[in-house]
Amino acid sequence: MGIDKKVLQQRIMDLFDKNSNLILIAILIIALALRLKYLTINQAVWYDEAEYLGVAKNWAFNLTSYQLHYVRPPLLPLLIAIMYKIGFEELGIRIMMLIFSMVGIYFTYLLGKEIFNKWIGIISSFLMSVFYVNLFYTARILTDLPSTTLWLISMWLFWKGMVKKESKWYIWFLGPVLVAGVLTRFPSGLIVFVFLLYLIITEGFKFLKNKNLWISISTAAFCFIPYALWYYLTYSKIPILGPAGFYGAFSQLDSYISFAPVVFQSQIPGLINISPFFGHFLLLLLIIGILIALFNMVAGYDLLRKDENLKKNILILLWIIIPFVFFAFFAGQIAEDRYLSYIYPATFFVISLALLKIYSLIKKFNVTLALCAVLLVIILSAITQTGYADRIIKVKSTSYIQFKQAGSWIKENSYEEDKIISTGEPQLNYYAERDIIYWPEDYEIDEFLDKNKNVKYLVLSALEPSPQWTYSWPQENQDKVVPVQAYTDSQQRPILIIYEVKR
Repeated sequence: MGIDKKVLQQRIMDLFDKNSNLILIAILIIALALRLKYLTINQAVWYDEAEYLGVAKNWAFNLTSYQLHYVRPPLLPLLIAIMYKIGFEELGIRIMMLIFSMVGIYFTYLLGKEIFNKWIGIISSFLMSVFYVNLFYTARILTDLPSTTLWLISMWLFWKGMVKKESKWYIWFLGPVLVAGVLTRFPSGLIVFVFLLYLIITEGFKFLKNKNLWISISTAAFCFIPYALWYYLTYSKIPILGPAGFYGAFSQLDSYISFAPVVFQSQIPGLINISPFFGHFLLLLLIIGILIALFNMVAGYDLLRKDENLKKNILILLWIIIPFVFFAFFAGQIAEDRYLSYIYPATFFVISLALLKIYSLIKKFNVTLALCAVLLVIILSAITQTGYADRIIKVKSTSYIQFKQAGSWIKENSYEEDKIISTGEPQLNYYAERDIIYWPEDYEIDEFLDKNKNVKYLVLSALEPSPQWTYSWPQENQDKVVPVQAYTDSQQRPILIIYEVKR
């Protein structure tokens, strides 16, 4: 006799359920393999990367006078400086970024499991593991990924301590971890507003009576005060407010909305030209999930403080909305997909919820069909996201390599006391380990070179533009400088030239 169809379907579901831990392990292995693939692919560092690395090298070895700009948080370069002192080089630092990425994927799973269920955790962590933004910035030494991981850990501590009230230790550790997130990337502090609004909506102001919360706040203040004093004494500015004042607020809403189809791209090959649905079904699932959450909240507004599912909706929506509004209207920075890194885990929770909702509807008719539909979405998303990640990582892998080549050449052909006039200060400082001076005004350049005999080279590039007059100045002053080294782009066009000052 054949096995009953319903019995077979149930056995399949039981098999998935019993092996959920093995599925998670498989996801982590896939994530690790993808990240190891790109660990050393980038041949040079970008401006922001070089700033953190150069400052760290200076803090560790006091090689130059280069210092951290006041808009930069100090924790990442401090960690890198410690690694330099221990004996690690750039490869070790890249491994640290990989570890942050893996921990972030794991905490995406933990949060999905804790707030919803293990399948939300598994689907969300898989989407994070193949997500092109996460893959791309794992291969870059920037603050976005580490601060997102600390955001996830803070959210997990908040959920376990303040919402589920499992242990005071979760609350106590929340403050220091949150401060670590802020000192890694300042906008990480937006999570405070998520927590605050969630507690006010769901509890009123009763949470203020929680003595463990005040202990956590006190610990956070204790951790933050040394930095605040150092920041004020170093820059004569108030911490947090100083960096905030550097950027003027203007709307980037249109840009971030236009990013959505790229960020959540998920194509069905051969059908993308028929309808946008076949290229953006992750985005459609996100929209469906948000609409369901909003509808539930409006319909059950009188139960917001009682219904646990509504509370979960509140937390996830605040998690998405608050960072999005900040970067769309107040950040004052050119829009980039990485700036919204905080919200991506929450969007994957929403997508997973919508996907499982559709699964439940199809399951009423056919379990196998429902399961195949879910797997199809997940697999096609993985193919699309990893394919896009592979393309952009490879395209960008050689960007700014001319600065690395120039900096390495200058290091070999100069003394420690020599100085360089150039833009692209962080990159040249990091690779050349020499003091870099920005271009003086055109009417001051001759006098400046006469007074500063230790200026050995001038560097002009199209990668980090100099004042317009500088590009013709060497040709007009061949008695003062001579070209000694040039680097070209992929089309063999000169893109960076080193001039030696005649002495």
